[in-house]
Amino acid sequence: MRTNLPYTLQNSFAPARDEAEVQSLLNNDVYKFLMLDFILAHPEYRDLNVRWKMKVRNQDIRLANVIPEAEFRSQLDATQAIPGVSPADISYLRGMTSTVGRPLLREETLQFLETFRLPSYSLESDGLGGYDLSFEGSWATPMMWEILALKIVNSLYLYNYAKKAKITPVEWNKIMTRMMWRLYDDIDTIKWDPRITFSEFGTRRAASTDIHRQVLEILQSELPGQCTGTSNVMLAREFGQNNPRGTNAHELRMIPTALQDNPQDIIATMYDIDRQWMAHFPELAILLPDTFGTSFYYKNAPRDIIEGHVGTRFDSKDPIIAIPEYVDFLLSNGQDPSKKMGIPSDGLDAKSIRDITARCSGKVGKLTYGWGTGLTNNTKWLFPTEKENFGPFGSFSVVIKPDAVERKDGTWTSCVKLSDNPNKAMGSPDRVELFKKTFGMVGMEKQEVVV
Repeated sequence: MRTNLPYTLQNSFAPARDEAEVQSLLNNDVYKFLMLDFILAHPEYRDLNVRWKMKVRNQDIRLANVIPEAEFRSQLDATQAIPGVSPADISYLRGMTSTVGRPLLREETLQFLETFRLPSYSLESDGLGGYDLSFEGSWATPMMWEILALKIVNSLYLYNYAKKAKITPVEWNKIMTRMMWRLYDDIDTIKWDPRITFSEFGTRRAASTDIHRQVLEILQSELPGQCTGTSNVMLAREFGQNNPRGTNAHELRMIPTALQDNPQDIIATMYDIDRQWMAHFPELAILLPDTFGTSFYYKNAPRDIIEGHVGTRFDSKDPIIAIPEYVDFLLSNGQDPSKKMGIPSDGLDAKSIRDITARCSGKVGKLTYGWGTGLTNNTKWLFPTEKENFGPFGSFSVVIKPDAVERKDGTWTSCVKLSDNPNKAMGSPDRVELFKKTFGMVGMEKQEVVV
C-alpha cells in the first residue's frame, strides 16, 4: 500500500482540498478518443446534434439530498473550462499505436483536441431528490462529457455523504482500509490462476481519481502479468503504459439507429456502423452485440462482420451463458473460436472472474476481462446507515447516455438501448417498444442491475 496512510478525506477526494476532480481531458476512457477519431472521419455522423442525459438506475439514491448544487456546478464549471489537451498529452496520444504498430488517432483528431472545449451543460433539481443533468451539441463534443461527469458525480456523492453522515476521520480510515483489503483479497483470489488476465475499466465509477490511482498502483505491483493495463488515458500515461485499453461503446449504435423508423432500416444501420468501425479500426473490431440483443445480432450478422471481427465484449448477459452462445455462433458460421477474443465486462468481481474462467477458459482463443467498479469503487456496505434521505453509501448504477438526436427536419427522436437485461433499457416508451419488436425482445425477463 501507499505510504501516505492513514486515509483522510483530503487524500481521497480532490474537492476536500478545494480542487477540481477532473483536471485533464485525458482523465477519461480511451474508447472516447477512439470513437471521437471515428466520428470526425465520418461527416454523416460528426455534425449530428445529440443530447445526452444522466440516469440513476437505483431508486434509493437521492443525489440532490447528498451533493450540494453549488458544489456540483463548481466541479462541472472547472471541467468545462479545461482549455484543450496540452502539447505533452498530444505527444502521448500521437504515440498510441494498434497491435500492428499503426497510430490509433489521426492528425485531424489531435488537432481537434488541441483547442477542444466541452460544450455547456444543463443542471436542474428534479424536485424528487435527484438532478437532471444533460449536455447537447454535435456528436463529437458532448460525448466527451460522459466519463468526466460520471467521475464528478461518484466522487462528490461519496465525499459529501461522508460529510453529511458525519463519518469521523477514524471511520473513514477504516472504510478505505477495508476497501483496500477487499482489493488484496480479490488479488489473492485470482493471482494463482495465470489464465486470468484483465484490464482495469473502472474510470467512470471510480470513487475518486486519487483512489483510482492508488488502486492501479496496487494492481501494477501485485499483478504485473495479469493486469494488462487501464482504460484511463491519463493514468496509463502516468504509469508508463503505451496504450490504454478499450474499443467502442453502445453510443456508436444508439445514435445512428435513432434516425431510422423502419425496422429493416434500424437493423441495417446497426450492422452498417459496425462495418464502418471495422474498416476504421480493423485491429479493434470487437463486437458489442448486446446494444439491442445479443441473440438477434448473432442470428442475423452479415458474412463480412462474421469473418472480419476479432472478438466480442460481453456486457449485459451472463458470460457463462454468453460465451457458449458466442462459440456456437462462430462454429455455425465456419469460424474458428480459437482465433477470437472474449471480454466479459459487466459487474465483475474476483469470484465471478474465477468462476467464468473455470467454466469457459479455452472456449475462445483469448479470454480476458474488463474489470471496473469492483476495483475502483468497491465501497458497498462499508458504512451501513439508517439515513433514509441519503440512500446507501457506496457505488451505484449511474450512467450518462445519448438521450435524443436531431433529425434533418429539426425534430428530435429518442435514442434507444435495450441490452440483454430489460432493466437497462433506455429510451422513450414508444421507441423502446418499436426496438423491442424489431429485435424480438418482447417479454424478456428482467434481471438485477449490477455495478
